[in-house]
Amino acid sequence: MSRREPSSNCVGFAVQDLVNRISHRGGVTLALMTEAQVTLQHVLILTRLRELGANSVSGIAEDLNLSRSAASLAIEHLVQLGLTTRVEDAADRRRKIVNLNDKGARLVERLIESRAAEYEAALTTIAPPLRRKLAAVVAEVLDALGNARVSPSGNEIKGPSPTKDQE
Repeated sequence: MSRREPSSNCVGFAVQDLVNRISHRGGVTLALMTEAQVTLQHVLILTRLRELGANSVSGIAEDLNLSRSAASLAIEHLVQLGLTTRVEDAADRRRKIVNLNDKGARLVERLIESRAAEYEAALTTIAPPLRRKLAAVVAEVLDALGNARVSPSGNEIKGPSPTKDQE
């Protein structure tokens, strides 16, 4: 199958192609996940808890577009592994609050460091000036995304249309 050529109008394909070319090249991150007995779904939950703090099972399910039962099963696995805690909400005993504990936070940090090292290794063949340019563009995009308004389910909240300079 031929590789899809990204156009200037298809930034999603270009980003996907880049990530596919630099992700999991050494298999170290996948080995860490296997060793820790976690799947991508578990890592997404752990990462979300790291970024946003404690949340209800329903909130996690909504945020990651999972069914409540799928989120509950995944969280139960994380609790059994000792990576998260789950307690009753003091205000509503029917609600369970999930939080990342120290062991879970250390795993997320190891995974982040592993992925960054894999990306760095995959990009070493690129000339340093181009790598610096890539880093600057990525930093600029991340800064712009940091200012984007996002709903609890991860969908962008539509605001005023961007100006021509912002496109």
